[in-house]
Amino acid sequence: MPNRLLEAAKIKFQGPGTDRTQVVPIDTDDHVLRARRTAAWTRAALGVLGVALAWSQPHLAPDSTLAVVGFATILASAAMQIAAPRASWIRIEETLAGVAAILIVGLGDQRVTVLSVLWLAALTSGVIGRGGRVHGLGRVVVLSALALPVIREGRLVADQAALYAATVGLMLTCGRLTRELNHLLWQARHDADHDDLTGLLSRAAFRSAIEHAGAEASEERPWSLLLLDLDDFEAINKNMGHAAGDALLSAWGEHLRLACGANDVAGRLGGDEFAMLVCRDDAEPLACSLLENGPSHGDEAGQISASVGIAQAPRDGSDADALLRAADIALRVAKRSHGERRVSTYAGSSLSGRGLQSAREELGRAIGGDGLSMAVQPIVDLRTGAPHAYEALARFGPDGKGAPLHWFSLADELGEREELERACLREALELLDRLPRGASLAVNVSAPVLIDRRTLRMFEDRDDLSGLIIEVTEEALVQNDSQLAAAVAPLRERGVRLAVDDMGAGYSGLLQITTVHPSHLKLDRAMVAGIDADPERAALVSALVGYAERVGSLIVAEGIETEDELRVLLELRVPLGQGYFLSRPGTPWPEVGDEALGALGAEAEQGDGLAVATGSSQELRDPASSSLRAA
Repeated sequence: MPNRLLEAAKIKFQGPGTDRTQVVPIDTDDHVLRARRTAAWTRAALGVLGVALAWSQPHLAPDSTLAVVGFATILASAAMQIAAPRASWIRIEETLAGVAAILIVGLGDQRVTVLSVLWLAALTSGVIGRGGRVHGLGRVVVLSALALPVIREGRLVADQAALYAATVGLMLTCGRLTRELNHLLWQARHDADHDDLTGLLSRAAFRSAIEHAGAEASEERPWSLLLLDLDDFEAINKNMGHAAGDALLSAWGEHLRLACGANDVAGRLGGDEFAMLVCRDDAEPLACSLLENGPSHGDEAGQISASVGIAQAPRDGSDADALLRAADIALRVAKRSHGERRVSTYAGSSLSGRGLQSAREELGRAIGGDGLSMAVQPIVDLRTGAPHAYEALARFGPDGKGAPLHWFSLADELGEREELERACLREALELLDRLPRGASLAVNVSAPVLIDRRTLRMFEDRDDLSGLIIEVTEEALVQNDSQLAAAVAPLRERGVRLAVDDMGAGYSGLLQITTVHPSHLKLDRAMVAGIDADPERAALVSALVGYAERVGSLIVAEGIETEDELRVLLELRVPLGQGYFLSRPGTPWPEVGDEALGALGAEAEQGDGLAVATGSSQELRDPASSSLRAA
């Protein structure tokens, strides 16, 4: 049966095993209510006309008083339908219709008059108004009323036989036709409200549920919206076929359905994006459980990871648009987060009403430079332990503690991502004049922003760009390699160098990298984390180091968190490193930590353990990288 939220949202739900012969009309549907009211008003008009005729022309019935009472009963039953057209009233209304049949035709003779025709029309309208349902007692009463004159007179005349046949025929035809139309409506509404692959609510139906949850949410009884997105789902369809992809989507749909409580609902919003609406304050444990216990069929398709963004009503919004925006922002943060935890809760202000405008204004102030600052993190020469370069990191808020991922995700949602990137680039370029001697600054700029004429003018306005390295992601090379190479060419002439960031994140091969001839190749932290316990990953990094040496580039290992990881990277002859173990981000210009220096010194004493890339010492002293990453 539908839960309370579905009923409130007028979402019609029956399980896949429902017997359609037992499906009742959808008595809350506006279209059905209008049709039922039309039938009820028709019966009321026929009742009024019947009363008037029986009263003014008593010769039309053996007992005009009984006929008047009978048509008055029809009028009363019609008024009942008009006042309260609900399924629970139908049996009472149909019983009254049976009483009217006894009074009008059952206690009369076998003459067929205009009153008989009015009664038959009223009876037919009643069957349509009830949605085709005729309970057993009502049918017996009507047919018995038609038989009473025959029994009393001991004979059957042609008029009465024709009336009997017409009554039975109209009852059967109208009843069956109305029931079939009900079933068609049921099927159409079910198909509209449900995803045909997973059986979960469709986007439109789920959105309706969000509206009603937001309307009834309170601080004491909040509702939480969870948006769940499968990571790299396209690879399943591409590598294993669409049948495997559909099977995985169905498995996730069933997984969410089983996780729903009595008043929770789940939906598929499209593609590989799912959603849940739960009546609880803290939804993070549920989200973590969904990810930890996700579908697993013992094959590759079952091991796909997912990310979850969470918003809460009324805190983050009270309408569907606001809650979906907030949850989508949180989902973007979760997908960009590194590590095993792929769950994020929206951390901004409410996006309902004035809240959305306030968020736009706050973002506008950040784009204007208010509350925007830069921290930097050293990229360390693993041969000497000295900072080789600095990576610029955007920070937000007066204390610099505003979550960068939140701000960039908010900018994505509001269509201001490129403007925010340019604002961060403007702040980062101010650091060029203050760089420590022998160091460089690298800024991470997305390809669409980099090739934009407004961005290129920012570079043109700088006198000296020799200390700048521009980082682009490996993903950007796939989509914009030729445009990117053309945009970077004049910058190279002024001493700017190019670095490929997030290498190994799975976006492209080496072919796109060779088109832009980068000076630095930054390994994604996923390539570095746990490398001390993964010989296959170590072998891959070793191959990339050899490639970089052959083409004159420098490898940068990002995300070094432990001494064991550092040790393996040194053994693999990785020349540059970055990560919390070496130095945390800070105000310009943080130094390398003592523990890291000690580890590097111990390795240096072992001689060959600190062998670095075959590039010249001058290459290692060249400015390296620092980026505008929202991390």
